Amino acid sequence: MAASGLFGGLEVAEKPEVPPAVVNEVNRGEPWNVTVVRARLLSELGDLRLEKEGDRWFAIVADIEVTAPESRNDVSDIFSVSGVEGLLGDKPQHILKPQHIVAVRDASRVQYLNPNMPERIGFVWEQSGNAPIPTNVTITIYKKTYRASSLTDHMEWLDHEPRAQLEVPVEDKRSP
Repeated sequence: MAASGLFGGLEVAEKPEVPPAVVNEVNRGEPWNVTVVRARLLSELGDLRLEKEGDRWFAIVADIEVTAPESRNDVSDIFSVSGVEGLLGDKPQHILKPQHIVAVRDASRVQYLNPNMPERIGFVWEQSGNAPIPTNVTITIYKKTYRASSLTDHMEWLDHEPRAQLEVPVEDKRSP
């Protein structure tokens, strides 16, 4: 250990910079391709009901295509959002999973996505009515790697890591 310290082995390694992505352009990767389409504030969203009067919906709309050979039930792992205060949930903002994941075509709940069948999805959070209205949101798209688990030696999708990041303007589409 002392020898590695002499050659910089104890220095904090810098995290690699996350490559940029672009709104409405496919970000290709494993186990999904992601096209972030838009971010919106909404006052109503189909049959979903806000927990508290005066709150609003914050939604990210994205086209998702599973590139893995099997169906995926980890859709909530696809991205994280930052720069939006007051999202409701019991976890810190940077790891807060969407409260609802719905298919845009019919507002049905999405639990699984199938390979090679792109779907436009709404990732939805309730935002406190007291929180500032966001004008932009930072979205981090994640990847996973298909490899043998060091614990079980079974092939699994592991290493949930950022693969791209983009800034998206937030459209205020609330009804007056």
